[in-house]
Amino acid sequence: TGPTGAEMLLPSENDANIIMLATGTGIAPFRSFLRKLFHDKATKGFDGLAWLFLGVPYSNSLLYDEEWKKMQSEYPGQFRYDYAISDEMLNKEGKKMWVQHKVMEFADEIWPMLKDPKTHMYMCGLKGMESGLREAFEPYAEKEGLEWPALVKQWKKDKRYHVEVY
Repeated sequence: TGPTGAEMLLPSENDANIIMLATGTGIAPFRSFLRKLFHDKATKGFDGLAWLFLGVPYSNSLLYDEEWKKMQSEYPGQFRYDYAISDEMLNKEGKKMWVQHKVMEFADEIWPMLKDPKTHMYMCGLKGMESGLREAFEPYAEKEGLEWPALVKQWKKDKRYHVEVY
């Protein structure tokens, strides 16, 4: 059995931006999302950006890596793929690279997207991603006089913040 409810549903807007953070097998719903957006003949006109961040311990654990690379080459303006390999890569402090550290490398691009009402954030996998996202973007929020918990609460209310972690 899997999770129940409506946490991991794609937005209905064709121009939505979709930022996905996954660890390990948490990639499963995002594989379905991406196949629907880019390969399902019934899906018409996706005009947004889908950006996948995957975190795994070893490079041989990169699930569907060739599929993501092919998708990135076929849809370069609409699909981005980045990954963190915790036991093989180091973050800027010289410590293990977790998925949130990879997101931090692109924080200047992602922060404006998060503030855009068309952007949806999804996380699936290990629970630490949620606190990592806060670590990445709370300083940006504070610079603008915003409080991270209030932002997340509003995003949840707006059905733009989707989390399935364990």
